[in-house]
Amino acid sequence: MGEKSKLFHCDEKMLTYDAAVVLEKLVEGLKQRKLAATGEDGPVCVDLPLVAELEISFKDKAKSGKSKKKLSIEIAWKEGDAPSLDG
Repeated sequence: MGEKSKLFHCDEKMLTYDAAVVLEKLVEGLKQRKLAATGEDGPVCVDLPLVAELEISFKDKAKSGKSKKKLSIEIAWKEGDAPSLDG
């Protein structure tokens, strides 16, 4: 089994406007096929493939009269795979 390493992680509370600014920076990086970020361990830059898998989910969890909503966006790819839009 291969090794996993966390290149970057962001988990903080912020204004939704500021979250949109972070997502806009990610969108610009996706368009250029290069993501850059600075984390606890310094700067990280990742080149992106021409084709990747996109998964978006929006969940609503109700418990004890309270509700929690969660938006998840995941983009995944395997390095070395030939670009193909087939499933």
